Amino acid sequence: MTAFHSQLRRIRRLLRLGRLAGAVLASLGLAGLLWLLFALADLAAAFESPARVTVTGLLLAVSALVLLAALVLALRVPATGAAGTADRALADPRMPARTALSLQSATAPATPFGEMLRTRTLEEAGGVLATIPARRVLPWRVLRLGLLALVVPAAGAGVFRLVAPAAFEVVAIRLLQPSAELPPYSPLVFTLDPAEPSTVYGGELLIAAEITGGELHHPVECLIRQARSGEVLRLPAFRESASRFSRKLDGLTEPIEIAFACGKARSAWHPVELLLEPNILSGLVRIVPPEYTGIRPAEVPLDTNEIAVIEGSSVTLELTSNRPLGSAELVFTPAAAPGEEPVAQVIEGAIPLPATASFTWTATRPGRITATVRDLRGTPSPRPLELAFRALPDQPPSVSLSSPPRLMMATPSAIIAVEGRAEDDHALANVRFVRTLAGFRDRARMVAPALRDRQYTFAESLDLAELGLEAGQTIELLMEASDHNPSLLGQGSSEISRIQIISDEQYAEYIRSRTTIDQFVARFRAAEEAMEAAREALEELREAIGEGDAEAAEDARAKAAEANAAADLLEKIAGDFPAFELEKRLRDLAAEQLDDLRENARELENLDPEAPRDEGLAEIDKMLDRLGQRQPQAEQLAEDLEQVRQAAQFLEMAAKFRQIYLAQESLSKRFGTIVEELRQGEDRNRRLLPSLGETQEKNRKALDEFKAELRERIDAFGGDPALAPLVDSALDFLNELDLAEPETLMDAAAEKARAGVAADAFTNAELARALLERLLAEPGQFQDAAAGQAPEFQVPRPDVNANLAQLLEALLRQNQGEGQGQGNQPGGQGAGPGGTGPGGNAMSGYSLDLPVAGPQRMQFDPPSAAAGRGGGDGESGRAPPLPESAESGTLRPEESRQGQSSNVSPESIPEPYRDAVKRYFTP
Repeated sequence: MTAFHSQLRRIRRLLRLGRLAGAVLASLGLAGLLWLLFALADLAAAFESPARVTVTGLLLAVSALVLLAALVLALRVPATGAAGTADRALADPRMPARTALSLQSATAPATPFGEMLRTRTLEEAGGVLATIPARRVLPWRVLRLGLLALVVPAAGAGVFRLVAPAAFEVVAIRLLQPSAELPPYSPLVFTLDPAEPSTVYGGELLIAAEITGGELHHPVECLIRQARSGEVLRLPAFRESASRFSRKLDGLTEPIEIAFACGKARSAWHPVELLLEPNILSGLVRIVPPEYTGIRPAEVPLDTNEIAVIEGSSVTLELTSNRPLGSAELVFTPAAAPGEEPVAQVIEGAIPLPATASFTWTATRPGRITATVRDLRGTPSPRPLELAFRALPDQPPSVSLSSPPRLMMATPSAIIAVEGRAEDDHALANVRFVRTLAGFRDRARMVAPALRDRQYTFAESLDLAELGLEAGQTIELLMEASDHNPSLLGQGSSEISRIQIISDEQYAEYIRSRTTIDQFVARFRAAEEAMEAAREALEELREAIGEGDAEAAEDARAKAAEANAAADLLEKIAGDFPAFELEKRLRDLAAEQLDDLRENARELENLDPEAPRDEGLAEIDKMLDRLGQRQPQAEQLAEDLEQVRQAAQFLEMAAKFRQIYLAQESLSKRFGTIVEELRQGEDRNRRLLPSLGETQEKNRKALDEFKAELRERIDAFGGDPALAPLVDSALDFLNELDLAEPETLMDAAAEKARAGVAADAFTNAELARALLERLLAEPGQFQDAAAGQAPEFQVPRPDVNANLAQLLEALLRQNQGEGQGQGNQPGGQGAGPGGTGPGGNAMSGYSLDLPVAGPQRMQFDPPSAAAGRGGGDGESGRAPPLPESAESGTLRPEESRQGQSSNVSPESIPEPYRDAVKRYFTP
């Protein structure tokens, strides 16, 4: 390569370099101009991000194409052009560069001289070109034009920045970041509240915008852009003030972006954060009871809205959520006592597992629990878990005495069944039985020293005879129990059961008050029938032996042995408690007859039915003679019994009349009380007049029944001379009663009472009472008996008269019990028919249901009563015994005695104890 070629190539490089620089500057100027125009267009049109991205791409493409074309043109520098540029730089008219270039390209003749000239010309041209500096070759015009093209948009941008710096900055950022969601320039400033909106999944959102910086010439809209599709919804915003606008969005379940716009101005897009709430899926309660209860720790699922634990227990509540948790809080609000302000206790929860919160506390008081869990983003559960919490206090043991009752009476020899029960909610520690005699120190006995059971039953018999008690004393019984509570508050005791000791005579009075005439007679009849059955069985056996029939004799002997089973009944009668005087003679006779029957029973066992006839008959006659030696005593007792029975028939009628009189007296007092109240202007009891009229009518019917029954008994009298004065006085009394006719006054009193005329009702009732009282005041044994005075009969045996006096006293009490009623009675007193029946427990002002325990006593019903019961065991005339203890039961005389409770009339309670019993049962 020649020097000319080398220098020409240098010149061409310089030309290309200059032209490339000019092309780049021109392209940059064009691009700047285009971007300036784009900025002005965006300032006016507020292009959205997609449009900016598109225009930006177009501008980049145009700029690239222009730059490429300019570069291609700049690189096209021919050799002739470079030679011309060199010649112009040399200003040599010979134009050495072009000449040398033409010689190089021309075809010269192939002569040495021509080749020499050519070579010399090229070398000279190379030398000349080497002297040309680079600055003389560069295309300065092209560079100046390119620089001018660059300066024009730069100057425009500078002016834009100086005139509107805020707009320039916003537009520049928008053009430099065409894909960014940047709001267009506007003088309006949008401030959103909240700046970082968020809501729970499916919840609602209220967002507001404060618009400042200028006047609003367009409606304000809320723009909602869905993140998934990019679709923008325009919703009207609600104006809250001149510059504040808001919009409420409901049911947000997808991510969205929110902006506010006013015309072309809008705020930046604010993404709405959807919060997924942690829900409580399940719960578990771990309970560790206090150690002293002996209850094992337990785990139970939380399937109710209440947690109940023993006071002092350690409680752990574990809640499982559907999301990983960051924190949890439990607020315990104790139940407020009266006058106390509850102070809530906050318990921070532990997070043992990502989705589990655990709370632990000690149960001291009841209250309410509110638990809230939060996820890792701090989102709380939609609704706090609310539970009722019960701290169950350790209750003291519950102790009760089922026997004896709270109050009863007993003789010093009675055996009392003591039954009690202790129960604790966790476990008993010990049980004690306490016995106290009034005026003495308590005597406590540990009946169960070491227990771990929840229940304990105590039963034993208390023999009062072993205690040496006396009539008039009171013994108190109770049970005490303790549990394992270390606070020593677990002590419980039963109610006190009081046993008042009465004498045997007072117990006898009680029995007599419950015994009717038929029941009294039935006892003697049962003993008599038992002996008669034994005698008849021996007669049948004698007849069979006399006929010589060995088989029939054997059957008769077996039947006679069975008939001698009457000894069991006589044994019970002999050991029975005698309440009446005649029963003492029956008891002695039964003991003697018992010996005879037992002796016969022994001989019957040894009797040989196949023995010689005369020997067998002699044995039977001997047995019959043995039974007959007590016959005179039995006949005398039967005669005295019949005499007592006949007299008792009239004594019973006297008691019934006394009951009618007392009922009439009570009615008169009640009428009188109402009349006195009406005189004082008080009519609150006037409404009772119709019911009192009905009571008066019942008493009048009772008087008619009394007269009819008394006449029947007089007509049926057997004519006993000793009882003739009693019957004659009864007949005279009946005749006087017919002549007095108190029934008319009773009818008038009842009629006036039903009509509400209190004064007339009182007058007639009082007149009727006076007539009855006058009849009672007349002399005579019947009248004396009705007045409560037992008549003296011409009977040589004192026990007969004493027995009649006892019967009269019992009948008076029984009939008084029949007639006493409580009802609606002014003044708190009064009596009337239609009470509780024999042995009833109605009494003016209070009622009683008091058990009495004492010696063994069987009660016999008459044959008619036994038949009415259905005769369950075939023992006619036998009935349950009276109670011997505080237990309940129904027995036959031949059964083992267990005792029973009873309803008691006040009159049956011994006089020294009536006030105490009345105070006990009266509130």
